[in-house]
This record gives sequence, C-alpha cells and structure tokens, in this order.
Amino acid sequence: MDPRPLSVPPSSSAATVRRIMRETGARVVLVAHEAMLDGWIPRRLALLVTSRKTTATARDIMEDPPVIVSPSESVASALESMLRVDEWYAPVVGNGMIAGLLGLEHVIAEHLRLNPGHLASIRLDEVMSRDPLTASPDDFIASIWRIMVERKYAGLPVVDDRGRLVGIITQYDLLRKGYARVELTSEAGQHRGPRVREAMTYTVHYLYPWSSLEEAARLVAERGYGRIPVVEDEASRRLVGIVDREDIVRAVMGW
Repeated sequence: MDPRPLSVPPSSSAATVRRIMRETGARVVLVAHEAMLDGWIPRRLALLVTSRKTTATARDIMEDPPVIVSPSESVASALESMLRVDEWYAPVVGNGMIAGLLGLEHVIAEHLRLNPGHLASIRLDEVMSRDPLTASPDDFIASIWRIMVERKYAGLPVVDDRGRLVGIITQYDLLRKGYARVELTSEAGQHRGPRVREAMTYTVHYLYPWSSLEEAARLVAERGYGRIPVVEDEASRRLVGIVDREDIVRAVMGW
C-alpha cells in the first residue's frame, strides 16, 4: 500500500483537488481531518466539477469509499472486496485513522519484487479481454465521458476506421486538458463540443498477444499504466485486446 496517500481537508476547494490530481497524476485523493477519513474523491468526481472557479469544496463532492480495509486484513480478502465492486483502490483504516491506500498496482509491484519471473510464462492472449470497447478520434468527448461514467472505465483505446491503434483517451487526459462537466454534457446543436482527437494521448505503449504478462505487469508497476492495449502485430497495429490491472491481479492471485 501507499503509506502516505494524498489527502485534503474537507474545506479544500474542489479546484484544489483538481489541481492536485492534474499535477501529481493521482487517481484518488482522500478527504480527512486529523488523519481521520471523511471520504474520498476519485478522478470521475473531480471531473464532475462544473468549473475551476466553483465554490464547491472537497466535502461537497466527496463520497464514501466503496471499500475500506483494515491494516490486519489479508491481501486476498481486501482484493476480493475491491474486485467485487470493480474498484482498484481502497483506503486502509485502523482505529479510525488512515494508515494508507491500497491499490492494485501495489499488489502487482510487490509480487514482481518477491516473485521475479513468475508471470513470464503467461501469454497476454491467455488473460486479455478481447474485443474491447474503443473510441474514434472523431467521437465527441461527451459521449466517451458518459461511457466512462456508466461502465466505470478509466480510459479507452482509440482506433481509426481500420481498427488500427492510434492512441488512448483517459480520465487523466480530460483532467489535464481542463475539461469539466459543463463542457461535456451536451452534444446537441451546432456546437457539439470537443472531440477525442483534441484530448487523447497519441503516444501509447502496446504489447502483442505473445508478450508475457510479466511485461504488462512491469509497465503497470513501473510506469503507472492502468491498461495495456494488445495489437495483432507491429505492421498492422490492429487492436485485438486489452490487459488491465484487474487481469494481472487475478493471475497473480491464481483466480
């Protein structure tokens, strides 16, 4: 776990939370007073703020974490609770005090440290999700944002009309570009908002069906990636699957 997760007091402005996420890349900011947990703010909530000049505070936009784990709880038990609700993070709280933040990437990094080479014999085509949902550079960000909210996706690979991987669009891309709910809500009328090509990341790290799960795990642990696109081969770059942190953790745990 991260023993010193980012946190803000309840009175902090929502704009401050957005700035912290934008500058640090944090996916979650805890809301706390005197080291006691009040709630948390994941990126999707920060993106719902209607303006960077809003008077909203962290208390106004925070929510209760779906899962809270104890320092004495087993990793397996914590992961089961997290994956049951499709959540990648959980605050660790003992005696009412924040002890840290557990993320799937922490489990992956520790497994790589303790068991180097354990995942090297597993090919990505054994664990990857096939036919992943994708975005087009011409899609409106508003429609992609709705998909992210409805399906709890943190990002989508971007492909051209031939299915060739050309980039990725994530919640962090939207936050980094300064988009907010007021800019994402409407696709009607003459001005239908920005398109994916205006916010997407064009340089994307990808792997192949025959690549090892160890390679994907190291990209997650060392570079902080949430998902790794899998392409058919270097020549076509046709997207054939995606591997995310949950896929890796399930393999690590033998689930």
